[in-house]
Amino acid sequence: MAAPRKEKTGPPVQEEEAYTHLHDDDLKPLLDALARLSCRPPQTLLLEGGTAAQRMDLARYWAALANCEGIIANGARVAPCLACNACLQIGANEFLDLSIHDGRISNTEDEENPGPIKALNMNRVRELKSLISQPPHGEGKRVVILMGLPVNRDNAANALLKALEEPNRDTLFVLLAPQRQQLLPTLVSRSFVLTLPWPDPHQARRMPYEDELTEFFATGQKFLDHISLRGSIDNAIAEQIILGCQKSLLRVLAGNTEGQMEKVFSRASDPKIAANIIRWFSEAQEMLQYTVNPARVLEGLFTRLFCCLH
Repeated sequence: MAAPRKEKTGPPVQEEEAYTHLHDDDLKPLLDALARLSCRPPQTLLLEGGTAAQRMDLARYWAALANCEGIIANGARVAPCLACNACLQIGANEFLDLSIHDGRISNTEDEENPGPIKALNMNRVRELKSLISQPPHGEGKRVVILMGLPVNRDNAANALLKALEEPNRDTLFVLLAPQRQQLLPTLVSRSFVLTLPWPDPHQARRMPYEDELTEFFATGQKFLDHISLRGSIDNAIAEQIILGCQKSLLRVLAGNTEGQMEKVFSRASDPKIAANIIRWFSEAQEMLQYTVNPARVLEGLFTRLFCCLH
């Protein structure tokens, strides 16, 4: 079996125990909805909202609904067992009829560090179109999970749209995105959309390197020294850090300054300063999407923030 990818730029959900987030109370209605939907599954399902880990677990659950050995044998569409060979292989991203692609993985990384989650470039889309023209290996459905989709119409996006337009009763596509607005409207229009509960912006959660960042904003030291170490920050961690800072700033703007990062951003309560910082966050996230070195992205972002907040 292929070893899980350890250093890809996509979200690190594949390194968590499979199906963990299905136990989240706020996802139970989504599990029931997917079970009902599986009786007549749409060719393209879009999962938005929630967290990246929750979206991935629901996508795996959808794949399990289509391939669980118990469901196939008994014909009941209640819930997958999550314990048969098919369900376990889906949870480990090792199922033959499961294909996962992430548009945030660069061509170089895809070649140098192959793993179960592949890039989403023109060559990969061609391979995908060839794959879905063939019947699945098992008795269920082939499931294709797509995340980090391009926001612009490039050749790969156009080819992907054509693949989604062609009816295929043996293949189910799942699109994952924080918000449907981040996808091409033509992709959204071809999808059945389910929205996960949005994370509560008022609920503070510790983010990676929070103590180091707090010290950096106080003294200008430690955090930049840490990220200068080769490979210490990957895209997934960089995304979590930026998202955590965004949420801290939102809590400050809502009047909550209780957490240590909220105290840092309390200096940005002026609307003009806050608007600039929000724009810098968006620019940094866009650079990560286009595979700029994450350490350099954070270095530039937090140097700007340090100067602004002081």
